[in-house]
Amino acid sequence: MPGHMNVLMAEANVSYSLVKEMDEINNQFARTDMVLIVGANDIVNPDAIDNPNSVIKGMPVCHVWDAKNVIVIKRGKGTGYADI
Repeated sequence: MPGHMNVLMAEANVSYSLVKEMDEINNQFARTDMVLIVGANDIVNPDAIDNPNSVIKGMPVCHVWDAKNVIVIKRGKGTGYADI
């Protein structure tokens, strides 16, 4: 989980035992019926894996595209943290 999310989770008193790291969760997406993404579109962008010219090349991402269904809710028209 990105560092800033750790802060938000702590402020919301969410137990760290409920939170999974990317390497713990990525293999489970293929068995997942639905993924709901609210913002955070950089950490679910396959460009980090597929595009050698991407500014996020090599960045760890959640492999949500392996799930049966994915819904993305993007709050605004901005480019996000990675400016893409």
